[in-house]
Order: sequence, then C-alpha cells, then structure tokens
Amino acid sequence: MYTRQLADESRIYLILYVDDMLIAGSHHAEIGKLKQSLHDKFAMKELGQARHILGMRIERNRMSKTLEFSQSNYIHKVLKPFNMDNTKPTSTPLLMTIRLSDRDSPSTEEERKLNGKIPYASAIGSIMYAMVATRPDLAYVVGVVSRYMSNPGRKHWEAIKHILRYLRGTKDARLTFKSINSTKVQGYTHSDYVGNTENRKSTSGYVFTYGGDDISWR
Repeated sequence: MYTRQLADESRIYLILYVDDMLIAGSHHAEIGKLKQSLHDKFAMKELGQARHILGMRIERNRMSKTLEFSQSNYIHKVLKPFNMDNTKPTSTPLLMTIRLSDRDSPSTEEERKLNGKIPYASAIGSIMYAMVATRPDLAYVVGVVSRYMSNPGRKHWEAIKHILRYLRGTKDARLTFKSINSTKVQGYTHSDYVGNTENRKSTSGYVFTYGGDDISWR
C-alpha cells in the first residue's frame, strides 16, 4: 500500500497486488492526476468503481454509508472441487461435541498412505483465504484443523467437511464497514487457559476494531 499526503492534509491510497489495483481518496482531481501519470507509464485498463478484487465482492451503499465485502462466488468455487456444493448446510463452523486429537491421526504406514489421498492441506488453504479476507468467524476452526496438517486422519477430514458445510450455509455473509463516527482503535483478546488436555497448551485469539468495525483478527 502506497500513500501520498496532499497539501490539505488529506491522503491518496494506492493498493497494489500483482496487476490488481485500488485507488482511494477524497480529492478527485489529485486522483485523476495520479491515474493519468500511471497511464503515461504503464498499459492499464480502468474498470471504474471497484466491485471485485482478489475474489472479494465490494458493495458500496452511499445512502446508508456502508461498505460491504463478501466472497460468495469464491466460496462456491471452493466447494465444488470437494463435492460439497450440494451438501446439506450447517449453522455452526464446528460442533462443540467434536474434539479433535493427535490420537485420531493414522498410526500405521498403511493408514497414512490411505489418508494421504485426502486433499486436507488444499481444503485448509482454501478456507484460510476466506478467513483472512472477510470471515473472522472461521479463525478459530482454521486454527484447530491446521494442527493436524502433517498427519490428518478420518475424523480430522470430517471436521473439514463440516466447515465446508458451514461455508455453504453462510456463503453470503458479509463484512460490513459503517460510516466512522470514531477513530478509536480497540482490541479484544482471550484464552481458554490450558484447553488442550493432551499437551496442556492454551488457545488464544484476538480481534481489533476501528470505529467499531473489525479490521484484524486471528
């Protein structure tokens, strides 16, 4: 992300990822100059107001002063390779009754070869991108299933499928940013205090908000 501070203290933001670019700012004349400068140096195509970027759909409502991000199309593409696009949806990312453990991992070479055919890492990577971009509700479950990446068992794969069913039921969920009345940054964190009964480790998490809207989570 590049920023330029103007004489009136306002800023222009240019966000670049490979060949995808977003430009934001309140000074339209200066934004126009920036665009022209870029056009003079690079072959570019202007697509107008931002509606899609990196698998995210952007919806702006000027009347209600909201900006919404969703990944429904991306999630649909994720479900298809795992044959979960027509599965029965569920309302929770992981059931409280599901307790994953290292004991559920394969213990013999034969079991490891059999479970090696499961696209476990690929599924986690696909889910993780949704979590990082717009879905803080997936942060905990991604952390849980990622622990068994090196040696996943059938029970771990069933947990992955449950998450995919949850994604199908909530594919239209949106991350909403409202008109900011406050520039206050707040952070919340918590730990389950030795929640893992096998190794006595704790699971912790945090979320930071800006003006009341989620901006960072893990």
